[in-house]
Amino acid sequence: MQNSSQAKLQKGRLIIATVLVALFWVALEVNLFYRQIIQHDLFEQAAAKQYLKKIPLRAARGGIYDRLNNKLVNNTLQYDLAADPLIVKDKKKLAKACSKALHKPEAYFKKKLARNSRFTYLARGVSDEDIRDILALKEPGLIKNKSFRREYPYRTYAAQLLGFTDPDDRGLSGLELQFDKELRGKDGQAVIQYNGKNPRRMFFNADNPIEQPINGSDIYLTLDKNIQTVAEEELVAGIKRTRARAGMAVVLDPFSGAILAMANYPVYDPNRQQNYKKPAKRNRSVTDVFEPGSTMKIITSAAILQEQLKNENDIVFCDKYELHGRKFHDTKKHGWLSFKKVVALSSNIGMLKLSEKLPPNTFFRYLRNFGFGAKTGLGLNGESNGILENPQRWSGITKASLAIGYGIGTTAIQMAAAYAAAVNGGYLYRPYIVDHIVNASGETEQAAQPLMVRQVISKEVSAKLKEFMYAAVEDGTGKEARVKGLMVGGKTGTARKMDPRTKRYSTSKYTASFIGFAPYDHPQYVLAVILDEPKISHYGGSTAAPVFSKIMQRIIYLDKRNEPSDAQNGSGEILVKKMHKLPPVTGFRIENAQALLEAKKIDYKTVGSGSYVKRVFIKEKTIYLERGELTIRQDKVPRLTGLTLREAMQKVDLSRFRIELKGNASGVVQRQEPPPGKRVHKRTSLILVCN
Repeated sequence: MQNSSQAKLQKGRLIIATVLVALFWVALEVNLFYRQIIQHDLFEQAAAKQYLKKIPLRAARGGIYDRLNNKLVNNTLQYDLAADPLIVKDKKKLAKACSKALHKPEAYFKKKLARNSRFTYLARGVSDEDIRDILALKEPGLIKNKSFRREYPYRTYAAQLLGFTDPDDRGLSGLELQFDKELRGKDGQAVIQYNGKNPRRMFFNADNPIEQPINGSDIYLTLDKNIQTVAEEELVAGIKRTRARAGMAVVLDPFSGAILAMANYPVYDPNRQQNYKKPAKRNRSVTDVFEPGSTMKIITSAAILQEQLKNENDIVFCDKYELHGRKFHDTKKHGWLSFKKVVALSSNIGMLKLSEKLPPNTFFRYLRNFGFGAKTGLGLNGESNGILENPQRWSGITKASLAIGYGIGTTAIQMAAAYAAAVNGGYLYRPYIVDHIVNASGETEQAAQPLMVRQVISKEVSAKLKEFMYAAVEDGTGKEARVKGLMVGGKTGTARKMDPRTKRYSTSKYTASFIGFAPYDHPQYVLAVILDEPKISHYGGSTAAPVFSKIMQRIIYLDKRNEPSDAQNGSGEILVKKMHKLPPVTGFRIENAQALLEAKKIDYKTVGSGSYVKRVFIKEKTIYLERGELTIRQDKVPRLTGLTLREAMQKVDLSRFRIELKGNASGVVQRQEPPPGKRVHKRTSLILVCN
C-alpha cells in the first residue's frame, strides 16, 4: 500500500515536471515567435538606428523671374555641417576648430560632441570657405551636406511682393509663401551605413538606393524689372521730397490686367529681414485700405454718364451744398462749371449736384461692378476686400460722401484696376502677377491668361472719361502730372484721414493720390500713386501728380514703339486739344454749331439727319457731329432786370439759355430779351442790356 502511494507521488511529480518543462518550451517558443515575427520590424528599426542614418538631399528652390527673364532671386550653395559623436576621433580638436571658424564658444561644440547619438548639427547654412579649416582635419566623424540659401541680389527690389524664406528654405511671406509648394520641390535622401570595419561607409545598393531631389518650379512674373526700378526710385524720391509717411505705386496694363510694377515704401532687405519691423514688410498696395477722395469722382462720373442722368456739357453752379445738416465745401469758389470742368477742377459741390438723381442702389451696383468692396482676384496673401457697405446701411449722407470718395475704403490695386476699366473701353480685368510656371523638367505647368470679369460701362462713356481726365491734367488740378511730348490723363485725390482715437477726420493728416494713364490714344499704362500723410502739402496735385509724371516720363519710352516721330507729333495731340477746347454744341441747331466750329478752325464731319446736334464724338481722329431731332422742352425766362450781372448769372440755368451781353458788364441789367415769363426753347439766346 505504501509502495503504491509512493509510486503515485513520483508519477505525479514526473507529470508536473513534464508539464513545467513543456510550458517552459512553449513559453520560449512563443517568446521567440513574438520577438522574431511580431516585433521584427521594431527590432529591425532599432538596429537600423545603430548602423543606418538617413541624410536629406536638399532640392534647389525654384527661381523667380520677371517678364524679360531677369532672375530676381538666387540660390547660393552652402553646407550643413554635422558630426557622428560616436566615431569622432578627436572631439577636443574638432570643437576648437569649430569654435574658431564658426565664432561660437568651444564649450558649445564640446557639449554637442558629447552626446550619445549618431548625428548632431554643428552649423547650418555655411559656405565652403567658412569651414575650410574644419574640413582640413579629415575627421571621419564629420558629415557635410549640400544645401541652398535664398539670396535676393537686388536687395529691396520688389521686396514686399517677392517675400522671403526661413533658414530651412520655406516661404514665410509674399510670393515665396504663396507659391511655396511649387518653388520648394521635393527633397531626396541618401543612407549612411556603419559597420565594424569602416567607421563610416555609404552603400549604394538595392536596399538603400539614393533618392535624387526634384528641384522646385520656376515662376515667371508679369513684373517688368525696368518699370519696377523706375517706380521704386521715383516713389522714394517723391516721399523724401514730400516727407510722406509711406507710399505705393502700381503700374497696370489696362488691356490685360498684368501688373508691371508694384512699389511700396518703407522698404526692407529680404536678405536681412530679421532686422526690420513688420510694417516695412507689408505689401501696402494690396493690404492697406484708404479713403480715395476725389479720384473716386471718375467712377461717380462713369455711373452718371452711363445712366444718362447728365451729359458732359451740362452745367451746375458750384457755390454751396448742405445735406442733412452737413455742409460740403470746395477748396475755392468756382461758380458755373460744366460737367467736364467739375471733374477737371475737382469740385465737390459740382459732383454732389450732378449725382443727386443717381439712385443709391444703382450707384452701389456701379461701385461693385468696378471692383470695390471685394478682392480683385489677384490672389496675393493679405489682400484686403476694402470697405463698401450695402445701401441698406447707408445714412442720409452716405451716397453724397461716396460720390466724392469718402465713406468707402479701397486699395491701390483696386483703384488701378477700376481706372483701367474706365479707359480701356469699359472692361474690368482681373489683375494678375504670375504669368506662367515651369517645372524642373522644363514643362509649363500653369499659364495665366487675361481674364475679363465684366463690362462696366460702354466704350462711348469710357471715351468721355478719358476726355475728362485729359482736361484734369491740361486745365485742372493735375497740371503737375503733365509729361513733355506725351498726352496723358488722370485725376487727383486728396482725402482727410480718420483719426482712430477721436473717430473724426483729421485736420492735419491726409492721403494724397494721382491715378492716370498714357498714351491718350491707346492707353498702355495705368499708374496709381498714393502718398500717406505728405507734409509739405496735402494736395494730390502737388505731391502725387509729380511722382506720376516722373514715372510715366521714364517708362513710356522703354517700349520703342512709343518713341516720338514727326508723324506722331501733331495730329493726335492737336485733335484732342481741339476736342477739349470744343464749345458745348450739343443741342445747338446744326447751322449754328457748324458756324461756331468753323470760326474756331476745328475740322469736323456730320452724320445722320436732323436740325440739331444730338451728340459729339471722336472716331478715327475725326470730330463728328451727330444730327437729330431733339425733344425741346420749354422754359420760362426768369426776371433779371434790376440785378447786377453776377446776381443775374446766378439765377440763369446756363444749360437752357445762351447769354449775350450788351453794355457795361459792371452795371445793372436794364433790359432783357426775351421778356420775363415768356416760354422759350432750350438754349435760346438771352440778351441782357446793362449800364
